[in-house]
Parts: sequence; structure tokens; C-alpha cells
Amino acid sequence: MYRLSEGAVVRMTGDGKLVANPGSVGQPRDGDPRASYIVYDTAESTITLNRVEYEINATQRLMMDAGLPRWLVERLSAGR
Repeated sequence: MYRLSEGAVVRMTGDGKLVANPGSVGQPRDGDPRASYIVYDTAESTITLNRVEYEINATQRLMMDAGLPRWLVERLSAGR
């Protein structure tokens, strides 16, 4: 297992299998609170990690309004 940096491109080789988990919106678990996603380019056989900003404060307000525990709400800011 290894972590990709933003914009990193990985070329897929061979016939093996690869599991790619880019994290998620809000809780990527790597200390970067931005949303993360991977693009798989079938023509080039590559994956690329991307990050985008999102309205963390608005999401936290919605979480508080929904009655979620404060520790869940606060960790969005830390990407944990």
C-alpha cells in the first residue's frame, strides 16, 4: 500500500488487479480535508488522484443540524 500525492499518475501494467481507494468527501483520513477522487483513463491505463475544495463549514452546519456527534463534525476540518 502507498499513498499518492495530488496529481500523481500511476500507469497500470500487467494483468493483475489493483484496488484504488481515493478516500471520500469529508473523511479522506489522510489529513487533507479536501474531497478526493481518482480518474481511471482506460485508453492510457492510468489512474490520477485529484483533490477539490468543498464547503466544509456548510457541511459541518448540516451535520450539527442533523444531531451528529460533535467529534464527527470537527474532524472534517482535519481530514480525519
